[in-house]
Amino acid sequence: MGRLERPLAPDAGPVTAFARELRRLRTAAGSPGYRDMATRAMFSASVLSDAAAGYRLPTLQVALAFAEACGGDRATWERRWHEAARADGDDGAARPAVKAVQQHQENELRAAEVRAVLPPPSQLPMEAHPLVGRRELLQRARALTAPSYGGQRPAAPLVISGQVGVGKTAFALRLAHELAVNLPDGQLYANLDPAADGRKDAAGIAGGFLEALGIPADRIPNDPGQRIGLYRSLLNRRRLLVVLDGVQHERQIRELLIAAPESRIIITSRSRLLGLDGIGRIRLPALDRDESMELLAQLLGGDRVGTEPRACLRLADACGDLPLALNLAGRRLAARPEWMLQDSVSELLGDVPGGPGAPGGPGGREGQRAPGRFLARLQIGDDALSNRLDSAYRLLTPWARLMLRQFAGSDNPPSVDNVVYESADALAMLVERSAQPVEDLLERLLDAGLLDHSDLPGQYGLTPMARAYALTQPDPTEEDPAPAPASPRGQAHAPRPR
Repeated sequence: MGRLERPLAPDAGPVTAFARELRRLRTAAGSPGYRDMATRAMFSASVLSDAAAGYRLPTLQVALAFAEACGGDRATWERRWHEAARADGDDGAARPAVKAVQQHQENELRAAEVRAVLPPPSQLPMEAHPLVGRRELLQRARALTAPSYGGQRPAAPLVISGQVGVGKTAFALRLAHELAVNLPDGQLYANLDPAADGRKDAAGIAGGFLEALGIPADRIPNDPGQRIGLYRSLLNRRRLLVVLDGVQHERQIRELLIAAPESRIIITSRSRLLGLDGIGRIRLPALDRDESMELLAQLLGGDRVGTEPRACLRLADACGDLPLALNLAGRRLAARPEWMLQDSVSELLGDVPGGPGAPGGPGGREGQRAPGRFLARLQIGDDALSNRLDSAYRLLTPWARLMLRQFAGSDNPPSVDNVVYESADALAMLVERSAQPVEDLLERLLDAGLLDHSDLPGQYGLTPMARAYALTQPDPTEEDPAPAPASPRGQAHAPRPR
């Protein structure tokens, strides 16, 4: 049932006359309900009803919103409002203190009405991949996203980084679903990965978020700076959760970040986004071996894993304990429950009977098999680990590609976790360059999600999946690679290696 019309005030001159005209306009428009008008006017139904009651002259903004919601001409009603204001002895220029109070009340009413007539956005995707382990990291993330000093300092945005396939999105979504319980004004989500559709600049992201928050398209500023400013204002006034997934570089989101009193912002990126200041950071490592076995048990069943643990250990070793690789491999194996797990794993890994990669044969590590064969099989539908590695590789400069290939082809044996570790000094000798430029290249590879730091200073780790991928790529010294995009920080690309 719609809101009842308030009785018109006793004749008080031009104010009552103006209210009577507003009522005639509404009647001519078919007497729309005040709640319906509120969705278009962006003022609450009670404010619009008061405007047509005649007890006081509404503000110009309310009067124009009322008129436009009923199809009235903006210029005509602006002129009528000024005539009523002059006749009532009010030139429309409220005293500064009164004007500030009015503006605050209107903002509060407008925000309340949006929440009342529109459902809060709930854009978080479902948690597709089972999340195992990460308990300590989740606890740390909760602490980083909680206000400090008794709520006197708001929580800073949180960046979750890590190599390709380490489970950044799954971790972020688990955290986001936990935080969303205490953020009733909604959840906003944007996938900024190059493979995803949609605008990737800050103004485009802000525009999409404003529409999701119920701001009509004609009220979203065309000017990028004003649009971003409106978004930040809403974020500052509400209790929202924002997830920016797959961020490529700092300038993509820098203008969207604020330390809001009640809202929370979560960012995922392969890069550490070191150009952003005043934020929290968490870098995800690969799983430990027990966690890998727990993940496989979730996918394949605890009984099946418990019956053939050696086969699962070989698979975890080949995957380098990378969550995405384990997930894709596990789902492929789960689709063939009639096979013995040992046979399924051998077939998936591409073991040659009696060869060095076969069960019981010497070695058995991924490096003994054809590079990329196992990687090519890690695909389920449109989800493939190689696609993620492709997107990271395309952003590399020629020198960085050469560095990755030289690292992948180094003679260092894989460690106990099947990761090849090498120091910057040793890798510098492979490309005949000084250690400092090589370390800069390694840091770029780290931010591309293709390397990881080891526990030793100056040493980097190359996972079996990234290593297999690198060995399948053409030698940058023999072929012209596709041109890499400009560096986000404006740095010049290194010359093509010769």
